[in-house]
Amino acid sequence: MQQGSGFMTGVATERSRAPSTDGSRRGQLALSLQEPFTTIARLRANRQVAADAESFRARIKQVLASAEQEARHAGYGADDVRLGLFAVIAFLDETVLNSGQPMFADWPRRPLQEEVFGVHMAGELFFQYLQQLLGRPDSEDLADILEVYELCLLLGFKGRYSASRGAELQMLAAQVSEKIERVHGGMGELAPHWRPSPTEITQPRDVWVPRLVYAAVGAAVLAVVLYVGFAISLHSGKSDLAALTTQLVR
Repeated sequence: MQQGSGFMTGVATERSRAPSTDGSRRGQLALSLQEPFTTIARLRANRQVAADAESFRARIKQVLASAEQEARHAGYGADDVRLGLFAVIAFLDETVLNSGQPMFADWPRRPLQEEVFGVHMAGELFFQYLQQLLGRPDSEDLADILEVYELCLLLGFKGRYSASRGAELQMLAAQVSEKIERVHGGMGELAPHWRPSPTEITQPRDVWVPRLVYAAVGAAVLAVVLYVGFAISLHSGKSDLAALTTQLVR
């Protein structure tokens, strides 16, 4: 992956840490990016994020640098962290350009993707990297990277599919979700203490009911946060991200 002169100049190109094999840090990559995701959610909700574009750029670079450091400290390899950051920056640039806020009028001349990675086609590269990730052998770290890409898709990132009706994105998101669930062994129980005892079960349970319930509850919050909540209902390790996003967007 090409790298510009941004905040990632001190990161080595090799994977210097061993990948997780036991799920001990499951979901930590997405959690380390919770503040950038919250900023994107606020932008999509048309909330004020800064006084001007330059202060916003400086602040988001600090946020991303902190996220990078946190992810590396959690044990993720440099390449994997870069892939996660690339997805978020691609989504951030797209959100800024679609926000319609006057202070971002000059943003297209130098999007953050150019400053950090030296590219102008993040909307295309996002999906190229995602396809490469889907072709990797299953692993816990891979599932964590895919969670970041899945969150971008569920929150509304479109990239090269911006002019389509969304069928392609839905199919791709389903592939990502399926691979994550395969690595994690299916959707974990969110509230196991609510599970009825065997004597209380009188008929087979529809496996889709819990997901529909989670979606119905999420309808009460901002639409942009609904997608984060849905993703969290499918995969463990993201509940803190959804809670923080909901609190800060309000």
